[in-house]
Amino acid sequence: MKKMFYLLMTLIFALSILQIPTSIAVDYIPPVMYRVNAERTAHQNVEGPKSNGLKWEHRISGKVSSSGVFSENGVVYFATTEGLLYGFEPNKGVSAFSISIGRSIYSTPAIYGDYIFVVGGNPSYIYKYNLLSASKLYRISVNGDFHSSPLLAEGLLIVGNDNGYLYAKDVSSNTTSFEWEFDSGAPIWSSPAYSEGFVYFGNDSGDFYKVSIKGREVWKKSLSGKIRTAPLVHNGNIYVATTSGSIYQISTEGEILNRFEVQGASFTSPALLSNGNLAVGSSNHYLYILSKDLKVVYKFNANSPIESAPVVASDDTIYFGTNNGDLFAVDKNGKEIFDFTARSAIHSSPVIGADGTLYFGDDLGWVYALSSKTGFITVTTNLDQASFLIKGPRHYYGEGTNYIVHNAPEGEYTITYQDVPGYKTPKSETKILKGNSSIHFEGIYEKLSQVSTGSIVVVTNLDNAKFKIEGPKNYQGSGKSFVIKEVPVGIYTVTFEPVEGYITPRPIKKELKADDIITFTGLYKEKPEPKKVVIVLRIGDPYMTVNGNVVEVDPGRGTKPVIIPKWNRTVVPIRAIVESLGGKISWDPKERKVAIQLNDNEVELWIGKNSAKVNRQFTLIDNKNPAVTPIIINDRTMVPVRFVAESLGCTVEWDPKTRSITITYVEAMG
Repeated sequence: MKKMFYLLMTLIFALSILQIPTSIAVDYIPPVMYRVNAERTAHQNVEGPKSNGLKWEHRISGKVSSSGVFSENGVVYFATTEGLLYGFEPNKGVSAFSISIGRSIYSTPAIYGDYIFVVGGNPSYIYKYNLLSASKLYRISVNGDFHSSPLLAEGLLIVGNDNGYLYAKDVSSNTTSFEWEFDSGAPIWSSPAYSEGFVYFGNDSGDFYKVSIKGREVWKKSLSGKIRTAPLVHNGNIYVATTSGSIYQISTEGEILNRFEVQGASFTSPALLSNGNLAVGSSNHYLYILSKDLKVVYKFNANSPIESAPVVASDDTIYFGTNNGDLFAVDKNGKEIFDFTARSAIHSSPVIGADGTLYFGDDLGWVYALSSKTGFITVTTNLDQASFLIKGPRHYYGEGTNYIVHNAPEGEYTITYQDVPGYKTPKSETKILKGNSSIHFEGIYEKLSQVSTGSIVVVTNLDNAKFKIEGPKNYQGSGKSFVIKEVPVGIYTVTFEPVEGYITPRPIKKELKADDIITFTGLYKEKPEPKKVVIVLRIGDPYMTVNGNVVEVDPGRGTKPVIIPKWNRTVVPIRAIVESLGGKISWDPKERKVAIQLNDNEVELWIGKNSAKVNRQFTLIDNKNPAVTPIIINDRTMVPVRFVAESLGCTVEWDPKTRSITITYVEAMG
């Protein structure tokens, strides 16, 4: 049975390879505006997908009516009617850019270098954003809505508005003034086109204009119906559709050459095929392929109104969406290659990325990426109740003994199997799926033998004690008595957590055998009060107090703490202080060195040297006065009191009124 399954998979995969000859153009030019380029040909120099493999999908807020545009680093941007501008990393569909203008956006943005221009809102604005920082550089208020998509030409951003004006803005300037404004006299929904120094557009009065790049009218033609589509300019001809169901061929000199009509229909913006033919969608459900003189060559019935303007790949594959939510790929002869069903109506015009991925959005806010770079994923297990999760560019959940994923996008996939009681779970596994290939995962569940168990008891002397039990199975417990039954046999270690004010018991390790009981006892001992010594000395006084008891600083010799005037520093005979703290002191007459040790702290000083060694590291005795050194007075070594005391872990306080020094030492408790 398993051999039959693999044979079937191999056959399906071989057939799929024959249908996916996708290639990528080396000289790919990314679409940076609506309809791909300034001539609005919607013809791209890259092949698109030949199958409906879903590479990724992502939902954003609002209807996606815009087409996708690309930045130089390959991020694809879409705008929504909720005022969101969203950028997607093309391979995984994760967010790379997101801003909200808080206004509706009905048109497609335009990208110029590191900047993106978006128009929309009520009241309306023209926005310029930095793509790298997502910072807004300016917004320009315009009295009217924007349905026209911006054109980039000759360093200008040119866009029409419902107030009837065509605006031109210098793309490099961050001022809020226009280069020129042209009044057409009626709302402009048409997205302007550009060719050889001239701009072409229409308005809702049916007036079609040719305007110079300086904003001066060259000619105007009156056509039937409103002009709400983008004109297409190619080889001295202009093709423009109107809402009355007409498509016109007009020469760039203003002569109407031909007209194609379908009664009761409206048309999308046309797209250009390699041989000069046109592809145009209609509200009467047909995609028309027309010759350059507007004769019907082929037509394709999409069974739904087409308001998504088609885009054409380098091999003349035509891609477009319908109001039923179907995305079609049709060849230049009108033959269907594939279709893909989205979640809602598609008004967004598709666009093709550098790797041949097709991007478009729907009216529920979903953005889709379709790619021929797909393959098969197969999973076999030995249990009907097995279940597993496959994570990769797309995630899949499967169950049972045989599972197949068709049209999985290429990339790295990791399978994780879910536990089944009584069985050992197969390990996770990672594999790379390449386009036009397949990968296979096999998960074998091994039946577990009966596990021997015992009991564990943990005893402490504190209600707030906490501990971890680690072994073949891990546990956590607390309190004075903790019991676990049916514990798998093996070696266990109990680690106790610290409790403030107590010494933590050390970890305990024991082996648990079948049907045995092992007890771990952890007794917390109260920490003793730390030793504290307070020494008070006074300048010129041969006596000092140690924890309130008066003793001589230097018994029998009368040596006193003194201030060395030239240093303005206090020095003291150090032996009595060190020994009062519980430390040790020694004198090396050859090196004229004093060595002091108090617990873990060691200090070495030399008579006449301005540096000392503290815990084996040399340091300057007084950073502010390098002249300060240990000296000998009254045949006693006198050292700077603050440096030595602080190096031994003491605190030092000076009272100028009483001219007294207080040294406090608190012994650290382990």
